[in-house]
Amino acid sequence: MEALAAIGFGRSGGAGRRRNVRDERIRRYLKMKLSQALIIILLVANLIATIWFGINKEPGGEVSQIAKAAHHELPPVVSSEVRNEIFETFFQYFNAADYDSLYNMFGPVAKAEVLKEASVKEFKRMVDYFHSIESGVYIYSELLGSRGNTNIYTMYYSVNLSEKSEFGTKGTLKVTIAVQGNEYQIYGIRLNAESAAQ
Repeated sequence: MEALAAIGFGRSGGAGRRRNVRDERIRRYLKMKLSQALIIILLVANLIATIWFGINKEPGGEVSQIAKAAHHELPPVVSSEVRNEIFETFFQYFNAADYDSLYNMFGPVAKAEVLKEASVKEFKRMVDYFHSIESGVYIYSELLGSRGNTNIYTMYYSVNLSEKSEFGTKGTLKVTIAVQGNEYQIYGIRLNAESAAQ
């Protein structure tokens, strides 16, 4: 009798294990389906956001309302005179292919993070591609974020490039600065053709 009870128990235990295995498979299947559904939802949301921003994009020559508002976020230490001086300094050194002076525009933090050789190589590449800058004007700035009591901004300048430029005659100069109290320093400088500027 005990043997039969043991056999009966074993059979019901086996059925229970099969049920547990089946339940585990069902749980894994549902997790996989849930993951796939989440991925599809995220892809659709990304597509909608892309279309939304594409539809609401203003023509290239006009400054968006966000850009206009961001312009006012710059602190007084980065006045219009300072913004113009930064551009004029870059303009002069870039057109003269003065790579050392371009590197020296960076503040101490950027110099500590970027090797001079790498910076000079990048500036040479920009001069090779764009040849020279004909003119430029400050457009707007964005607050990128804060680190402690330091605010980091990117200032955008619309530039007219040389006719010899390999990427067209319109571009954007982006100058990233860090502002702490009444002082600022340049963190980064990037020149892009208009097609790659956005």
